[in-house]
Amino acid sequence: MRDNNHPSQLPSKLSDNVFSRSDVGWQYFFHREPASYTITGKYLFFSVDRQALVTIATRAIEHGGFHYAKVILEGQQTNDYVLCLYYKDDSRKDELNRRYRNQAGIRYRYWKLDADTIAGKYSAAFLDQLSPEARADFERGDCDEAEDRLREERGE
Repeated sequence: MRDNNHPSQLPSKLSDNVFSRSDVGWQYFFHREPASYTITGKYLFFSVDRQALVTIATRAIEHGGFHYAKVILEGQQTNDYVLCLYYKDDSRKDELNRRYRNQAGIRYRYWKLDADTIAGKYSAAFLDQLSPEARADFERGDCDEAEDRLREERGE
């Protein structure tokens, strides 16, 4: 989700400044005002508690100076749910670490550049939970094929 790509379907209002919409695999969160900065990556959070990630996303957008986030929808995760909290740079990684390092059930994984995602660079922890075929798709940078393969492996 980017400044020039506000969601097109009618969103749900979650608070004064935060709206949400969902598509096939993700729930997107966005501020009523587009970001005044260019997004280059995301902060990643993992949890078995999807609602905890939704709360982090909503609060970060409402009160924390963030503008975009997404959380994987129920039934789309492999093991954990993931929150991608988008931003212009990694300047807030330590702040977020201090805020969430002691929150039970939340694993904060710092910053990932969008360029690394596009290039197919994923952590060993993520790749190790995939089938060999899905892992090869992700490592090749073929995310659409990898996501299709994951759905097929889960019987969807």
